[in-house]
Amino acid sequence: MFKKITVLSTLVIIVMNIAFAQNGGAKIYFDKAGKVSDESVAYYYRQKGDKPDTYISHYVNGEGLFFEGIIKNASDSDEGANVYNGTCTWYHKNGKKKSERTYNNDGIEHGTSIYYYESGKIWKEIEYIKGKLANNSYKEYDEDGQVSKIFEEDFNNNSNDWDLYTSDKNSASITNGNFTLTSFTKDGVSRYISLPSSSQEFALEAIVNISKLKNGEKAGLIFGFKDWQNYNFFLITTNSFYIGFVYEGVSSMKTEGMFSSDIKKDQDNNIKILSNGEKNVYSINGSIQFKTDRTRNFGSNIGFAVSGKSTFSIDKMIYKEIDFKSTGAIASSNADRDVKSTGSGLMFSTSGYIITNNHVIDNSNKITIEMNYKGVVKSYNAVVVQKDIDNDIAVIKIKDETFVPIDPIRYAFKESGAADVGASVFTIGYPFALSGMGKGAKFTDGKISSKTGYNGAINSYQTSIPVQPGNSGGPIFNDKGEFIGVINSKIMGADNVSYAIKLNYIKNLIELLPDSPLFPNDQSIGLSTTEEKVKVLSEYVVLIKIK
Repeated sequence: MFKKITVLSTLVIIVMNIAFAQNGGAKIYFDKAGKVSDESVAYYYRQKGDKPDTYISHYVNGEGLFFEGIIKNASDSDEGANVYNGTCTWYHKNGKKKSERTYNNDGIEHGTSIYYYESGKIWKEIEYIKGKLANNSYKEYDEDGQVSKIFEEDFNNNSNDWDLYTSDKNSASITNGNFTLTSFTKDGVSRYISLPSSSQEFALEAIVNISKLKNGEKAGLIFGFKDWQNYNFFLITTNSFYIGFVYEGVSSMKTEGMFSSDIKKDQDNNIKILSNGEKNVYSINGSIQFKTDRTRNFGSNIGFAVSGKSTFSIDKMIYKEIDFKSTGAIASSNADRDVKSTGSGLMFSTSGYIITNNHVIDNSNKITIEMNYKGVVKSYNAVVVQKDIDNDIAVIKIKDETFVPIDPIRYAFKESGAADVGASVFTIGYPFALSGMGKGAKFTDGKISSKTGYNGAINSYQTSIPVQPGNSGGPIFNDKGEFIGVINSKIMGADNVSYAIKLNYIKNLIELLPDSPLFPNDQSIGLSTTEEKVKVLSEYVVLIKIK
């Protein structure tokens, strides 16, 4: 009888918490797993915010924020059933961000999600497209800033285009998250996909099952595969393993049929290769089996093979490219060695359109842009899509497979485009970015000195904003944070005399674009402090590097 009363009391407390939560900012308590709980065992509590659909959660005992963001449909019993919207933020107990995750209107993760260490440094950066990993990969950082690219294949679908078919010789299929290879002849069967890598350091692992592998037959990983004359392999049998490579058709065995007690015939096995650029380490189920000098990667293909008349299945594959360097990663200093000039630009569409000066991109062989968006620095390839030589303006667009459309633009083009003499203005740009001033965006301000430019040019303003080489192409904004023009020149030897192309000429060029993107019109930062405006606007100002 006593036990029944105790259970009933707990249920009453939970129901009361839910009822009170529907009345203003009352609290609902949850355990660490996000399930509704009694206050005495709760990990955090949730309250409604001041705005519609906004919620704020706190750790219990006054330990600070746990969560803040929009929940379109908030469950009162299980946080896992919530439907989130926009950018939502979770926090560590020390007050630093734990993660920032972005959701579309349907509550599906879409865009950039970032996870942080308790130190505040970035841990993971994941791009989602309607709930799915972009390119089945994400980036992971250590606390020293070294970045690795993680490719995960869980075989829930065939998004990576494995060669699936059945013939009289072999079969390859994906069913219920398992990739199964079956050979009907003594020739065996293999399948592979291309995973280009720019690093000599990597980790490659797979969860495999050999319960249907016949005695004496081999199955496992092939990597650095170019063709059947050039590849590396790590294969296991029911009780032994084989390591080696084939180069120009000549086979070199590092170990042949070495016994291992770590192999499980009737259970899943984790087979793994670690390379530090000098040595390769081979492990089975967490136990090191063998070490060799690093072998070269002949090609970019990675996959699986099974010999003889046997069946072999794979549950998961993970490839980690350590010290990853590409257009989507934080650029190293070596990547700037062939840059011949730099400029600035303003992103004005979620799809990656950028306005800059024609003289910034003129005579370029290759254009890359570097942007600091949501605290993450990324580099992307870009191409010229429209230019106006007479007015010294151009539109470029990001053209890079790693780019995911950004969130809606949080500033506005000034409707009339006009600015009066004496009006306060400022610019954000990248002066001398590679020559001592660094690649952080720089703020400078001034006034509109004249409604005409050099020699009375009507397409320009004269301003007192001090500018330097590298500011070219940078936007100027009025005191409301509205975009009104683009810096394009200065008078050498004169103090604080610069010129900016007026917005109306820029609008005319944008209207010539084939997909006619809408002009940004978000006025939300208008009443913010200058510091807050600069923080928001800096995310859209990019460094342009010309090669």
